Amino acid sequence: MQFRTELRVSAAETRAGYRQRVAFGGDVAGAPHILIVEDDLPTAERYRAQLEAAGVGDIEHCTDSREVAGRIERRLPDVMLLDLKMPHIHGKDLLDTVSVTHPEIAVIVITAEESVETAVECMKMGAFDYLTKPVEPHRLLSSVRNVLKIRGLERELSSVANRIGGEGLQRPETFSAILTRSASMYAIFSYIEAVAKSPAPVLITGESGTGKELIARAVHTASDRPGPFTAVNVSGVDDTMFSDTLFGHRAGAYTGADRPRGGLIRRAEAGTLFLDEIGDLQTASQLKLLRLLQEQEFYPLGSDAPETARVRIIAATNSDLGARQADGRFRRDLYYRLSAHHIHVPPLRDRPADIPLLVDHFVRQAAEQIDTDAPRVEPDALRLLEQHPFPGNVRELESILRDATSLARAGVIGAELLKGYVTTVDRAGAARYSDTGGAAERESAPGAHRDGTAPVAIGDRFPTLDEVEEYLVKRALERCNGNQSAAARLLGISQSTLSRRLRRT
Repeated sequence: MQFRTELRVSAAETRAGYRQRVAFGGDVAGAPHILIVEDDLPTAERYRAQLEAAGVGDIEHCTDSREVAGRIERRLPDVMLLDLKMPHIHGKDLLDTVSVTHPEIAVIVITAEESVETAVECMKMGAFDYLTKPVEPHRLLSSVRNVLKIRGLERELSSVANRIGGEGLQRPETFSAILTRSASMYAIFSYIEAVAKSPAPVLITGESGTGKELIARAVHTASDRPGPFTAVNVSGVDDTMFSDTLFGHRAGAYTGADRPRGGLIRRAEAGTLFLDEIGDLQTASQLKLLRLLQEQEFYPLGSDAPETARVRIIAATNSDLGARQADGRFRRDLYYRLSAHHIHVPPLRDRPADIPLLVDHFVRQAAEQIDTDAPRVEPDALRLLEQHPFPGNVRELESILRDATSLARAGVIGAELLKGYVTTVDRAGAARYSDTGGAAERESAPGAHRDGTAPVAIGDRFPTLDEVEEYLVKRALERCNGNQSAAARLLGISQSTLSRRLRRT
């Protein structure tokens, strides 16, 4: 009777098991195979029940150490739980044999012997972990999960290395919306193909304007998930709006909620939910997102009953999440949950080979939008663009060429036309901001000094950071006729960041 009590699994544990099966790769048929080698049957059954309750995998046990070799030959396990003190063949001998003949099997040694020397010896022989009896359930689960995570990452890296090493992309059409000739971008494509089938979250980092949403869409396409790709920008969204937008609400949840509403998680069912600007998410909302990632469930506003989420989360940010963790603005545990897979998109200045390709595309696109022939981009104009550091990255290049295409005369975009948009970098590494205006314009320019020089020009008087920031913000707004979204693209920041900056002045 005592043994049967230990095998009871609550409904909550069953839900947790389902969530863990999803986390470890889907249904039981595709779950990792675990072999328990333990001569004491009740103990082996207890380990099995604890692992099955957590939904960890496909489990079998062996009580006779002489049968282990045959079991392995019939079906290779991913993980072996090995009791050290076994009749017939000692656990150390089994460990030594398995480590040599099947190093791909991760062996977790379990023993009642609390000896540092024995533990060290087993680790040297190739054991992944060493647990002492009685083994706490959370300690057993933690060890097995660590094994599976590390082995999964090893397979992922091996797959990426093989593809980068010459095997090429399996489905290059997945990335057709991303124009590039850059080796670093092709490495990202290979990584995406390797991790796309995983249900784990993906964190995409990179400067503003690098194309993080295009990367997210490529991950979704490569995943072959049947549900839709759903995107939402969470910057500046308060906690109530975040909860309502993602989780939905029940009728009567708040004033004006006269009918129920399904949130974006329901809209993205069996698909991908893309959370942009995740670095700006409020602390209370971060906690709710953490629960969603950990438990695979959520509460609609006004509901006491949790609902199960079947959606893959991809998040993106141009923020320094390390700095935000240090000052308490971003939860460390949420960062680790989001970055199960991490993609960093390089800035445009680090992939100059892409500039000619993008220039041709954006000029043709802009010309088509205004129903005119595409102007020719002269070599000196292209060289000027290749020297520009592009703080706004691809988005800035698109904005520049759209405007330049509209202003082009005689079907030509030359260097003179672009000088008002771009900067070059001199040999000392100092940025020189080009300006087509004359002295009268400079004297009247917002933020200019009385002598007519702009504060970003490094001369006798070194500008303060506040002066430089104020000057650039005002010039960007002036150039974009007050359009904050366009000005933010020129500055390489988000529109919400620009709005906050303007509210401070």
